[in-house]
Amino acid sequence: MKRCAWLLWVVFAAGLIAGVVRLRFDTEILHLLPSRLGVVRGLGLYQRHFTDPREVIITIEAPTAETAESGARAVARLLGAESNLVSWAAWQPTWVEKPDEAAELIAFLWLNQPPPVVAEMVGRLASANLTNTLEETRERLATSFSPADMAMGGYDPYGFLRLPESLAGASPAIGASHDSFVSADGMLRLVIVRAHPELGDYRACRAWMADLRRAVDTGRDSGVIPAGIRVGYTGRPAFVDEISSGMENDMAGSSSGTLAVIAILFWLTHRRLRPLVWLLLVMLMILAGTLALGGLCLGTINVMSMGFAAILLGLAEDFGIVIYQESRSHPDLDAPALRRRVRPGIFWSAITTAGAFFALNLSVLPGLGQLGTLVALGILLAAVVMLFGYLPPLLRLRRGTDGSRHEGRGERLLLFQPICVMPARFSWGMTVLLACVAVAVLWSRGLCFDRSSGALEPRNSQAQETLARVQGLLGQGRDSLIILLPGRNESEVALRLSRANGILSEAVSRREIAGFTLPTALWPDPENQSANRAALASLVQRSKELHDAALAAGFTAEALRMTEEVLRCWASAPSGESAIWPSNGSSRWFLDKVAARGEGTVIALGAIQPATNAVASGVVGADWARELDAAGAIVTGWGLLGGTIFDQVLRELPFVLLPILAVVVGSLWLAFRSMRDVLLSFATLAFSALMLGALMAALGWKWNLMNVMSLPLLLGMGVDFSIHMQLALRDYRGDRLAVRRSIGRALLLAGATTVAGFASLAFSTNRGMASLGRTCALGITLTLLVAVYLLPVWWRGTCPPNRDGPIRE
Repeated sequence: MKRCAWLLWVVFAAGLIAGVVRLRFDTEILHLLPSRLGVVRGLGLYQRHFTDPREVIITIEAPTAETAESGARAVARLLGAESNLVSWAAWQPTWVEKPDEAAELIAFLWLNQPPPVVAEMVGRLASANLTNTLEETRERLATSFSPADMAMGGYDPYGFLRLPESLAGASPAIGASHDSFVSADGMLRLVIVRAHPELGDYRACRAWMADLRRAVDTGRDSGVIPAGIRVGYTGRPAFVDEISSGMENDMAGSSSGTLAVIAILFWLTHRRLRPLVWLLLVMLMILAGTLALGGLCLGTINVMSMGFAAILLGLAEDFGIVIYQESRSHPDLDAPALRRRVRPGIFWSAITTAGAFFALNLSVLPGLGQLGTLVALGILLAAVVMLFGYLPPLLRLRRGTDGSRHEGRGERLLLFQPICVMPARFSWGMTVLLACVAVAVLWSRGLCFDRSSGALEPRNSQAQETLARVQGLLGQGRDSLIILLPGRNESEVALRLSRANGILSEAVSRREIAGFTLPTALWPDPENQSANRAALASLVQRSKELHDAALAAGFTAEALRMTEEVLRCWASAPSGESAIWPSNGSSRWFLDKVAARGEGTVIALGAIQPATNAVASGVVGADWARELDAAGAIVTGWGLLGGTIFDQVLRELPFVLLPILAVVVGSLWLAFRSMRDVLLSFATLAFSALMLGALMAALGWKWNLMNVMSLPLLLGMGVDFSIHMQLALRDYRGDRLAVRRSIGRALLLAGATTVAGFASLAFSTNRGMASLGRTCALGITLTLLVAVYLLPVWWRGTCPPNRDGPIRE
C-alpha cells in the first residue's frame, strides 16, 4: 500500500512538472474572441499584415514645440546608437532624412497615374515649353509664402513633386510634411522604434521593453534628452509587457488575497491552527495540480484564464469547510463513515459546478471557455482530493489537537454562530417585500447594457492611453473603422477598390458615413504603368536636355538631384505585364501602411469615419456594409467589435444555459428524488437572480459581453447551496436551528470564501474579468443568503405532513 502511495505521488509530481514546463501565456487579445466572426477575422488580418510586432511608438510631449522637437530628435539619435537594442529609430518621415529615396516613390506615383494625366505632364516638359516651365518655377519661388513650396521648389525645377490632386489625400506626408509625426501645435511628437532582437514571447517583450525604458531614462538623467518632457510607449511590445505583467499579478495577487481571506475567516470561526494549515496546503496542491492539468491539456493559458486561481480556491475550500464542519458536528464518526455522510452533497455540488464551468466552452468567447475548463478540472480534482486526501489526516489532526472526540459539542463558536432563527412569518414577509422592491427597481430603471469593447481592454493601461493620443494626432477616432480589400493580384484589388469607392461615395452623399479614405490613387495599376512607360521613356531620353535647360535657368546641379533620380527610376522600370512596386526603404515604409503582399494574396487598407458614435448599430445591417461585403471587402474595427460580439453572446446564451440547466435538473433529481425539492432549488435561483438584476440596476452596473456569462456560472454554482441545505433539512427533519448550526454555518463560511475569490477578480487588470468577478460575487452572496435564511422557511412551509418523520421545531 505504501509503495502504491509513493508511486501515486511520483506520478503526480511528474505530471505537475510536465504540465508546468509545457505551460505558456498567451497575451493576444484576439485569441480570446470567436474567430468565426468576420470582424474578428478582419482585425486578425489587419494585425498580421499592417502592424509590426517589433515596432514601438514613443510619444514625446513638452510644454513648447521647440522642446518637443529637440526631445524627439535626441531620443531617436540615442536609441539609434543602441544597435543591439533597436534596428532603427525615426522621428520624422524617412524621406526627409533620405531625400534621394523619395525619388523612387515619386516616379512610381507618376507611372501609376491615368495616361492622360501623364501625357499632360510630358507635354508641359516638351522642348518648346521648358523655358516657360522653369520660369514659372522661379516665379513661384519668388512669390510664395509657403515654406513647403520654397523647400520643394528649390529642388524640383520641373514640378515632379507637384502631384495630381487625386493624390493629395492619399499621400499627405509627401512633400508636406511631418503631420504623421507631429501634432498641429508641435508639442506632441512621435518616435518610431523597431526592436533589433526577435520578440518571440512575452518574456522577450518584457525584457526588451525594460531595456528600452532604461536607455531612455539614462538619457534623461544624463541630460542628453531635454528635461520637462513626458514620454509614453505604445505598440505590441508595450501592450504585451503590460498584459503579461497583469496576468502574473492577477494570478498571484488574487490567489494570495483569497487564501488570506480564507485563513482569516477560518481562524475567526474555529481558532484551530493545524486544521487551517492543512487546509491551506491541500488547496495549494489542488491549485498546482490544476495548473499542471491546464498545461497538459491546454498548453497555453490566456489573459482571461488567469482568474481561475482565485475562483478555484474559493470553490475548493467549500468542500473542505463542509467536511470540517461535519466532522465537528459528528465527532464520533470515523473517516469512512464521515465520507459517506458528506459525499452526496460534495459529489453533486462538484458535478453541477464543474458542469456550469465546462459549459462556458459553448460560449462565443473561447477565452472564457478556457477559464471554464481550468476551473472545472480544478473542482473535480478538489472533490476527489478533499474526500480522500484531506479528510483522513484532518481527523487525526483534530483529535491530536483537541484531545477529545467530543470537542465539537462544547466549543465556543466565534463566527457565523446562530443564536436563534427568524420566525417563519417574518421570513415570508421579507420574501414578499424584497420581491416587490426588486420588481419596482427593475420596472423604474430597467437593465443597463454596455455593448462596447471596453470589457476586453486592460484597466489603467498607459499603452492604451498613449495609443489614444497617437490616434488623436493622426485623426483616427476610437470609432474609426478599417476596410480591407483582399485579392489574388493587384488587378483584382484595383477592381474592388473602384467598386468600394463608388459604394462609399454614395454612402457619404446619403450621410450614412462621415467620410472615407482609400488608397486608390496609390494602388499599382499594371495597365496604366504599361501605357505610361513609353510616354515617360521620351523624358528619359531627353535627360541631358532637361539638365542643361535647368542649369541655364539658374538652378544648381544639387537642385537637379531629385529630377535625375526620378528619371533614373523611370529608365530602370522593368517591362512586362506585372505590377511595379517601389523597393527602397522609404517607399516601403510609406506603402506598407496601405498595402500588403503575401503568397497569393494582395491586400489594400482604407479607413471609414462613421457618421454616428453608435458604431455597431450604424454599420451592422447598413446597405453600404452589405454592398461592401458583396464586393469582397472586409469592414472591421475595435469600435465595431464590442457590439458585434455582445449581440452574438446574447444570441448564443440560451445554448449555454440549456446544457447547464439539464445538468442541474438531473443532479437535483438524483440528489432529492422529489419534484418539490427541485422546484425549491429553482425558486432559490430565480429569487436570487431577481435580486441581482435589481441591485445591479440600483448600483448602476451594466451588463457587458463578459459579465453576462455570470448567469450560467451562477446557475451552476448557486444550486450547490440549495443542495446542501435541503439535504441537511432532511437529515435534521426540518430543525432550522440545527441545520443553521451545522451545514448553514459551514455554507456561510464556504460561501464567504467563494465570494472573496470572485471579489478578488474585481481588482483584475482586465476590465471584463473585473466586471465578471463583481457580478459573480454579488450573485453568490445573494444566493447564499437566500439559501441559508429563506430556503429553510420555504422548505418547511411546503413540506407535506409526516414526511421523513415529524418536523422538529
